[in-house]
Amino acid sequence: MKMIYACDNCHFLFSRARQPEQCPDCGKYAVREATEAERQEYEERLKEPREI
Repeated sequence: MKMIYACDNCHFLFSRARQPEQCPDCGKYAVREATEAERQEYEERLKEPREI
């Protein structure tokens, strides 16, 4: 099951099967499980059409 994580440094939201040590966006070691509000924001972003 994939979990949603957030970076406290750059606020990047992403999903992974297990918690990574580093943020895949900025590389900092500031990753934690996302809050409920952050999980909802992540799910909403997935619904939005992507710009090319």
